[in-house]
Amino acid sequence: MSDSGTRSGVIGARGRVEIGLVDLFDGSPERDLAFMTQFARAVENAGFDGIWLPEHMLFFERYDSVYPYPEAPLAARPDVKERHNKIVEGKAQVETAPDQGLLDIFQTAVEVCAATTRLRFGSSVLLLPLRNPRILAREALTVAELTGGRFDLGVGVGWSAEELAACESDFRTRGKRCEQLVRALTDAWGGGDRPGPALPVGIPAPRVLVGGHSAAAIRRAGTVADGWYPWNLTPAELADGLRTLEHHVEASGRSRDDLHVIAGFRGVGELSDLPEIVRRYAALGVDGINISLRMTVDNYGEVLAEAADALGLGGGNAR
Repeated sequence: MSDSGTRSGVIGARGRVEIGLVDLFDGSPERDLAFMTQFARAVENAGFDGIWLPEHMLFFERYDSVYPYPEAPLAARPDVKERHNKIVEGKAQVETAPDQGLLDIFQTAVEVCAATTRLRFGSSVLLLPLRNPRILAREALTVAELTGGRFDLGVGVGWSAEELAACESDFRTRGKRCEQLVRALTDAWGGGDRPGPALPVGIPAPRVLVGGHSAAAIRRAGTVADGWYPWNLTPAELADGLRTLEHHVEASGRSRDDLHVIAGFRGVGELSDLPEIVRRYAALGVDGINISLRMTVDNYGEVLAEAADALGLGGGNAR
């Protein structure tokens, strides 16, 4: 975890809280490899702890599936949520740009970590039901090695039936398969079902964090994974989830110290208001907080500097 124990920043109920950013690298001319490198260094220089990249294999002009995170808590008033996604025929739709794309999470992680010295990289979140566990086990260990152990594997079941169908994956059984795949990953990394010499040895496995806040997701996080990564919860909702998580952790014979919990949210409001919601989350005992700031290629330096200053990250210049 590099120098997270000694650096300045946000202090919560469990000590220093890692502050990460969720953003996009899509391979467009404006967000190419050169931009990605510059952006990552600016994030590190500003004092943030990591960059987290969403994953989608395909986007659609129209969805019958409902986007599950259309409301985000206001930074200044975290107990109040504001809707920010468009509604079509009563259904929340995911925000996408025309011809939206996303770079591969694993290869992007290697590039980002190569361009920085301490920045962590995570998936926010990888669509686990689309993966073969043996192939994924090797891929993730390879990335862990090439990034110097600065990689976190956030996983989820996916919300888009259209996307999973296009990838020939059964939408209805995705939750069950997600849990089976988490178990298969940890079993492979632990040697219980190692698929021969093709799996790298002697490399610490990345921590696996289960995304989502459904009852099933919290149970998976507390019983089979290394942590929990909910999104856009109010402090009260997060507190309820943490109580449920601790129940599952205790029932499985583990300790809360065995898990890494990250609360993620879309930044709604002024950057100067960020400390309020971050303080509320930190007081509940999360280990990390991820923020989506919706920066542009033209203003990211100023936004990073202002946000870092508001949060007291002490990183200095964001350029």
